[in-house]
Amino acid sequence: MLTAFGNKEERMLQKIKITSYVFSAVLATSIIFTPVAKAEPLLTEKSKSIFTLEGNIRRFVGETLYIDVSFLWFDNAAIARVGLYEKNGVLYSILEAETKGFIGFFTSYRKHYYKATFDLVNEGNRLRTKTFERKVIIGDVEDVTSHSFDYKSRTHKWEKFIDGKMVEDGNRIIPLDTNFDDILAIFYNFRNSIYGKIQKGAKYTIHTIPKKDAEKIDVHIIDQNKQGEFMLGGNRTNDNGYLIQANIPKEIFNTETGELLFWASDHLIPLETKIMDYVLFADLHAKLNRRLYNSTKSDTALPLSIE
Repeated sequence: MLTAFGNKEERMLQKIKITSYVFSAVLATSIIFTPVAKAEPLLTEKSKSIFTLEGNIRRFVGETLYIDVSFLWFDNAAIARVGLYEKNGVLYSILEAETKGFIGFFTSYRKHYYKATFDLVNEGNRLRTKTFERKVIIGDVEDVTSHSFDYKSRTHKWEKFIDGKMVEDGNRIIPLDTNFDDILAIFYNFRNSIYGKIQKGAKYTIHTIPKKDAEKIDVHIIDQNKQGEFMLGGNRTNDNGYLIQANIPKEIFNTETGELLFWASDHLIPLETKIMDYVLFADLHAKLNRRLYNSTKSDTALPLSIE
């Protein structure tokens, strides 16, 4: 059900639309593909269990990644952090991001906050989204969308609020043998081989929360021959790594084609990211500022910026 908007709500939605191109770029680079730079050693004795390609997904609990995003001539135009945590027996993930400097001024210092809570399924190997909240703050305007998923009744419900006023709600049936994985669940499930064995030449189709009639993300790990051509172009030497191409609904991140490409280590740690032909801003690049591991497993007192 979509309710009628007054003039104030229309102005708020227009303001959100104007800056959505800039900030969806931050999310594209920070949650689907997170490159590594200035990070701690990837395979210390302490962290080896985290970087296996399958197993109990709780091994990611306590990990936080900080990402710097650059595009055009703007270096570090935005910063984001994403992590998986546990509190009072509840598993949850948070993605926070905000623009900075001139881009921050241009976008009214836009902030995004995403939070998902999960059930553990598949003998503790898979995250299944239980609730998912998206909050966008632009100046004094707050846009919140909340989703809930009941897999007993196979029902997905959602509500959308602008400055506390509900402007949309709805529900749909979740098809049998289908999970609506949010972007946070996808990030960890893919790293845990949930959508299929990680091998060169493999293709994966991932069901996500439906948006504008688009409900799938296609991922392809490029075969060894084509990967070799890519490696020669950038003086890359680790042929055990993975070149991964993803095709997402182009409306999600406002790209011209929906195509994203990243280079990952043999432990599926994304090392380089490039989003081609992003609307208005050409190519996008991201670098991991730092990876932290919190033994308390909680996000308590973790700042967005760690400069």
